[in-house]
Amino acid sequence: MFSRTFKLPFRPLGIPLSLDLSFLVVLPLLAFLIGSQLTLYLRLFQIEPAPWLLEGATPYLLGLLAAVGLFLSVLLHELGHAMAAQAYGVRTREITLWLLGGVAQLEAIPRARGAEAVIAIAGPIVSFLLSGLSALSRGLVEGAVGQFLLGYLAFINLSLALFNLLPALPLDGGRILRSLLALYRPYLEATQTAVAVSKVLAFALGLLGLLIGNLFMLLVAFFVYMAASAEAEQSILSRTLEGLRVGDLMTREVSTVPPGLSVAQLLDKMMQERHVGYPVVEEGRLLGLISLEDLRGATPQTRVLERMRPPAQIGPEAEALAALQRMAQEGFSRLVVVDEAGNLVGILSKTDLLRALQLRSARMTLVGGLDRSAGDG
Repeated sequence: MFSRTFKLPFRPLGIPLSLDLSFLVVLPLLAFLIGSQLTLYLRLFQIEPAPWLLEGATPYLLGLLAAVGLFLSVLLHELGHAMAAQAYGVRTREITLWLLGGVAQLEAIPRARGAEAVIAIAGPIVSFLLSGLSALSRGLVEGAVGQFLLGYLAFINLSLALFNLLPALPLDGGRILRSLLALYRPYLEATQTAVAVSKVLAFALGLLGLLIGNLFMLLVAFFVYMAASAEAEQSILSRTLEGLRVGDLMTREVSTVPPGLSVAQLLDKMMQERHVGYPVVEEGRLLGLISLEDLRGATPQTRVLERMRPPAQIGPEAEALAALQRMAQEGFSRLVVVDEAGNLVGILSKTDLLRALQLRSARMTLVGGLDRSAGDG
């Protein structure tokens, strides 16, 4: 989802915080839009503006303050999710602020019945509370600037809460819908229903945005549609690979090379075995990885030790789904499997994972068909 992110030096509640590159574009744009419509906001919040508020760069400075307040509100919204997840023993890997708000990346979705709905509703509850607190604080503040900023925060947090309650994945409302459906239906079936609802809603939002000429609504509709499709794929992967560990799928018989092997000898081995990459092992211990692309510019006498690189490695007890996600995120086609002592015990390739997916999918389909046939009988 995120093309490039920048880590921030502080960690709210110990959670890493990142800014996507799109955030740096949308923040000044949002400040400009708010500043350009300052007169409309002042009228909406029933504020009598002083002439200086509408002069020069002042409206855009106020717009920048309001935009920063919006993203701080989004951050608190995501921290609400993180705190609710923590109550179920689920850690939040990272919170990322980007073009359309924020995303709290949880390590997993709790399997407890209704847990996803509790975690999902926590964000809108925080936004409702921020809206109410901002509205109440307006009565204690004098001055047009304070009245405007608090009025904007009350309005935008209420909008944020209501928008996120739309029943579309990956919005909070879609997660609540899926969690409630999963109370009496299989999780995968509940996901498929929630995804179907999400796509219908995305189509409706896109059509409305097209009719009224709202580019932002079209962008949100596109995001919801694509994210709902990704959610469906992720759920299928999660359920299909559920319970499988790397050690269950890895190839245990691995061809290796010693660090003292020459490039000429390595090329001969590659030709004979039709492999383009090997773990570099000495006395059973993994030292590195060597592949055909690492040999560019090397002489025939160069030793493997001089050209090898650190391997992408994983433990045999790691979940198969986590291995697949890591391959996708980091662009690896295989992971070297090592035990706690650093000894090579196997290798896991995308082919191993895809084969497991195909076999388990076929088995689930067959079992499902048998169950339905038994029910019909």
